[in-house]
Amino acid sequence: MPRATAAVDEESRQYPYWRRNRWVFPFANVLCGFGFSLAWPFVPLMVRGLGVRENLETWVGYMLLAFYLVSTAASPVWGGIADHYGRKPMVLRAMLGMGITMMLVPLAPTPLWFAAALMLVAVFNGFTPAGISLLEANTPPQRIGSAVSLAQTGGQVGHALGPAAGAALAALIDRQHALYWISAGLMLSGGILVALFVREVKQLAPGPWRPRLVGSLRDLLAVPRVAPLFLLAFMFSILWHGSVTNISVFVLQLLEAQPAAAGVDTGVAASWIGAAATAMALSTMVALPLWGRVIDRIGPGRVLAFGAAATVITHLPLLVLQTPLQLVVARVAFGLMSAGMQTAIFQLLRMHAPPGMDARALSYATAFQFLAMGMAPFMAGLVGPMLGLRAYFAITTALMLGALVLWLRSGKRK
Repeated sequence: MPRATAAVDEESRQYPYWRRNRWVFPFANVLCGFGFSLAWPFVPLMVRGLGVRENLETWVGYMLLAFYLVSTAASPVWGGIADHYGRKPMVLRAMLGMGITMMLVPLAPTPLWFAAALMLVAVFNGFTPAGISLLEANTPPQRIGSAVSLAQTGGQVGHALGPAAGAALAALIDRQHALYWISAGLMLSGGILVALFVREVKQLAPGPWRPRLVGSLRDLLAVPRVAPLFLLAFMFSILWHGSVTNISVFVLQLLEAQPAAAGVDTGVAASWIGAAATAMALSTMVALPLWGRVIDRIGPGRVLAFGAAATVITHLPLLVLQTPLQLVVARVAFGLMSAGMQTAIFQLLRMHAPPGMDARALSYATAFQFLAMGMAPFMAGLVGPMLGLRAYFAITTALMLGALVLWLRSGKRK
């Protein structure tokens, strides 16, 4: 008992804010996740409402590629600033910055202006990894898995509520502009919550901050096993985050392929798009706290290997399913089995990163994930018109399998 009491006292001394942060971040992420997912799955409908009728997946692919390329370029810069000046300012930068710029999106009169507004939002993108970086730096190591997974669960609650609410609103209104104003208000509310209640013990890298994007990446890639982790982060994002709009387009194609479909009603399409997004978000919300406890018990390495394998297995049904309902079931299985993968990747990166570079390691992983989010709809836009989206799903599933093999082999070499 005295030993346990001493351990608790040491936790409180070294990490004085971790308990409060652990409970504030889930609520802030609920608001931000709700706000972002309220509008994001309906980008294809918004683009179609601005006059795009042919090659919709190509238009959406180019727009989201531009969005995530900007996010990719900005993320390492924010990570370097976090290492030198603190992590809480970066959380506020993301939540408040995205909320303010999201207000401009519905003012776009044409598809090109819509893409430009999205790129402005992209400059501030990344509230989830910014929050994870703060939590991992201010939480006892043996509690990081559960704390991070709880924060991610809050985000998934928001992601579960957002598409359902967005589907209901999209079915009631003629244009989807109002979704983006509501989205902005919710993300601003999350930022205010963090500003008022989150605290951090700053762990700053020595010396002044200087932009050193390539050099920092080279230093990180020289560390054993970091490169496979970056690759797995990239592929996870291709199949997880990057497939949001691809799944939306796939739902439209499945509906149009139904024998009795003479045309796809916007309300019906929005309902199925919302159901597919909500199904994965709800299953992830249920699974994340469980995976967090598993990570604390058996370590992130085993969870990462299982999650990568599960990602491959649960994507195979996309090659053969025929109805939106079957797609919803497949998304539930994907969310349940693969939910712990990103938490495991981020924790392994913090374990392997050199001292003073943990925020940059996470920011580069986030940059690769942002790049994947843009590449996913872009590649779908290239492959889809020629071979169909099923061919795209087959290619990305095979690439994830290859990334898993490289990770396992890197462990044997070490």
